[in-house]
Amino acid sequence: DLRRSIFPTESEFRRFRQLMVNIVLATDIIDKDLGAVRMARWNKAFPNRRMTRRSLNEASCDESINRKATIVLEHLIQASDVAHTMQHWNVYVKWNE
Repeated sequence: DLRRSIFPTESEFRRFRQLMVNIVLATDIIDKDLGAVRMARWNKAFPNRRMTRRSLNEASCDESINRKATIVLEHLIQASDVAHTMQHWNVYVKWNE
């Protein structure tokens, strides 16, 4: 069963679902409030050098890794979504018919 392979436990299912929701919402570049929330999460995941040692002590290693992975995936999906509009018109028409 594919679902059991992706998320064998209930907590992993909730984490996977939240990741998918965040990734889909990352494609909304018009909403300024959502962009501000995303930037705040980026700053929390990748604090400046002075805060790094303290922030690592406050959060678990797994939590920190998950936060970083999630925000990086969101930005990658957002970049690919924006790049999609930059293709040549003929390619755009072919893929969007």
